[in-house]
Amino acid sequence: MPGDSSQAPIIVIGAGIIGVCVTAYLQRDGYEVTLIDHGEPGSGASSGNGGILSGSSIIPVGMPGVAAKVPGWLLDAEGPFTLRWSYLPHIAPWLLRFLRGATRAKVEVQASALRTLLKPSLENYAPLVRDASATHLVHQHGQLYLYANEQSFSNDVRNTDIRRRNGVAIEDVIGPDLHDLEPDLGKSFTHARLVRANGHVSDPRALVQALAAHATARGATLLRGRVTGFECNGAQVTAVVTEERRHAASRVVVACGAWSKPLAEQLGDRVPLDTERGYNVVVKGPEKGPRTPTLYVDGSFGATPMDMGLRLVGTVELAGLDAPPNWKRADVLLKQGRVLYPGLAPEDDASRITRWLGFRPSLPDSLPVIGPSSRFANAYYAFGHGHVGMCGGSTTGRVIADLIAGRAPCVPIEPFSPKRF
Repeated sequence: MPGDSSQAPIIVIGAGIIGVCVTAYLQRDGYEVTLIDHGEPGSGASSGNGGILSGSSIIPVGMPGVAAKVPGWLLDAEGPFTLRWSYLPHIAPWLLRFLRGATRAKVEVQASALRTLLKPSLENYAPLVRDASATHLVHQHGQLYLYANEQSFSNDVRNTDIRRRNGVAIEDVIGPDLHDLEPDLGKSFTHARLVRANGHVSDPRALVQALAAHATARGATLLRGRVTGFECNGAQVTAVVTEERRHAASRVVVACGAWSKPLAEQLGDRVPLDTERGYNVVVKGPEKGPRTPTLYVDGSFGATPMDMGLRLVGTVELAGLDAPPNWKRADVLLKQGRVLYPGLAPEDDASRITRWLGFRPSLPDSLPVIGPSSRFANAYYAFGHGHVGMCGGSTTGRVIADLIAGRAPCVPIEPFSPKRF
């Protein structure tokens, strides 16, 4: 029961945005929580993402027709999707699931599930950022979907219709209206769509760190260590084991992103989790840039104004966790950013331009795994959010707290079950 100090703490594995949101909501219910991560809070994928809180990010990566596009993407060095061929034997089963799931019927189900998870993002962040004195990091300035030309704008009608059917309010912004909204945008761009309800985080890492600091101030224990496994009594997990020692646990939540797969397997669930490597470039003191966080649809990358500068983020690289970075992927983002905003960073000044690589934990159907373990009644999953971890973090945290407290979850979780595979 909430606040029962006679029990061992709940252990949350992973101190990214998902883990700290889970911790925050558990603490609001009065539970004692220990948070374990092999790095500092927010040092993984949570630090370098686009920061978008987008209730409209409901289009799965695997859409009908994607199979015909993949070869062209793979042959385009500057394209949005690339594969290290040495990784193909490992990623092949994931790719097959990805391609088989790209049907109209499955996309409708996936989009609906993502909408229920992402729509209340700002609402569910509100109490957490207020408690942590971090309201200055969360903004609601909308999001712009930008197109290369009128033809591209028209071709995206299928995705736009999916969003609208799921309750997303979308405004067309065309011609002079677009340049009134975004005066730094190149004059060749004339078509966009605006979702005013969306928000963004102006420093994702700072938000994670603020939530983690508030959790420790309220009594949570934050430990640095790599989790290797669990101790169980047959029906329940009794301890979490790190490389250094064991930690008694009343319940456990696996929320360690791209590193969650082997832990879930130990808890009874074989989940086809892999990683989409994503890059970003940050330009400090940008000469030009967006007023509104922008997704350039044709280039599959985002441009978000942040506290540290303009962040250009995106692309998908399938290469696993161990391959060295391919910084040319980041350079492509800067090159395309200069096309969108002429005059941006005309010189490659290393003191102003930084590059980053992170690992999105991704499932082939673009849905995370949220819910209880199949084998142990006191183990729960919260991972695999792919491109929507920052947006989905707050609702995921609330869902896990609901489940642990015995409440009906605030959103339906059946689509996110580990048993769907």
